[in-house]
Amino acid sequence: MPVWIPIAACVLLLGYLLLRFNRFWIYSTFDRATRRPTDRIPDEYDRPRYLKLNSKGEVDTAVRWPGWDGWYFFILPRDTTLPVKMIRSSLMTGLYGLEGIDNYERLLFRLSTFDAVEYLSLTPTAITTPAGVEQRNNLSQHYFPRRWHLWMQPQKVDIAITGQQIGKDEEFDEYGRIRGAWPEYHVKFQNPEAGISCSATFRGENVVWWADVSGVFTYFAIFGQFEGQIKYALGTKKADPHKIEGAEEVYPVSGAGCLEHGFARKLFAADRLFLPVRLLNRVAPSYRPIRYHYELFIGDGEHRGGFMHASAFGINVRDRGGLFWEGRYIPIHSIRIRYSSDPQPDLVAAHCPNGAPVVFYRRWFIRAETAEGPLEYAGTRECPPAAIATNMTFYNFSYEGSFKAQSIRGRGYGEYVHT
Repeated sequence: MPVWIPIAACVLLLGYLLLRFNRFWIYSTFDRATRRPTDRIPDEYDRPRYLKLNSKGEVDTAVRWPGWDGWYFFILPRDTTLPVKMIRSSLMTGLYGLEGIDNYERLLFRLSTFDAVEYLSLTPTAITTPAGVEQRNNLSQHYFPRRWHLWMQPQKVDIAITGQQIGKDEEFDEYGRIRGAWPEYHVKFQNPEAGISCSATFRGENVVWWADVSGVFTYFAIFGQFEGQIKYALGTKKADPHKIEGAEEVYPVSGAGCLEHGFARKLFAADRLFLPVRLLNRVAPSYRPIRYHYELFIGDGEHRGGFMHASAFGINVRDRGGLFWEGRYIPIHSIRIRYSSDPQPDLVAAHCPNGAPVVFYRRWFIRAETAEGPLEYAGTRECPPAAIATNMTFYNFSYEGSFKAQSIRGRGYGEYVHT
């Protein structure tokens, strides 16, 4: 037997074991997520990380950047009788560079993923019609050339993405803007297609760190409280089925939510790394080896938290989270998710998809371990899933469960990928 065969076998086995048991070594070496404070954001994380400056020290949007930053927020209105059920918006200075996670069908003029920014808003709303109440997602998603549509400050959180006014191609509006510094921020967004706009202030309280690998990827979520208002220029009550527009409605919005910041270095498009998976999907279309499930939940009581679970070929790549309970932070690990086929799941596909639709469930069961006992809950998706890309779905949900022999319940926001 050639000597290289057992050597190669040992290398493959070692690589598998390192991946399989990564949570026992990754956080003590590369990933600093478990060592970051949960009650504040260090100054160096409260500003954009990947950008380029010109000779005047201003942000240069005309050149290629070494990576991207993303700011995201969601609000769960305290008043559950309001038509709006959740508010979600995000601004990204670049794209992931992975088809199925980015929606390449929306890239205009053969725009490169290195030159594009993304603006997104999602506002699930109960619309009253003569036939009854309809749940509409009101998803607005746009990819724009960075050099024309992005404005930002280099040393603080102050970022805006602009877009064309509906029906007025020569005029531009701020589609979304986020600005401020720990612990207070101001957010605003609009859905130009649906005539929805929102402005709110946010005060951060707690932080869950998902990843912090220097020079590679960092992501965290700040839990806190929002106060503001939302305006439906076309209304939410459609008394006449022959008219699209209704009377303008304005509602005060207050409630808990999250402001998230993530940033990653991007040396090349991730499609290259994902090629073996795509080839496998073609050979065996029913086999989908990669799953990503991310949830942030906010209880009716004082608890709040979330988890990030990502697996590839049966190996858990990310399997952790955090829970704030009675003023204390409790780490979450060993997350198990069981998906239920009752009620029947939806088949979700993005606009002009190239592949088969993704099965997305309406109900699932979570069990996670903590140092103070298991956390368990059943989640139920409340509105139609929003297809962000072929393999990426956003949603809002409610849940009921238990922790430390106490019943818990609440609402949350989630993201789901299965490819």
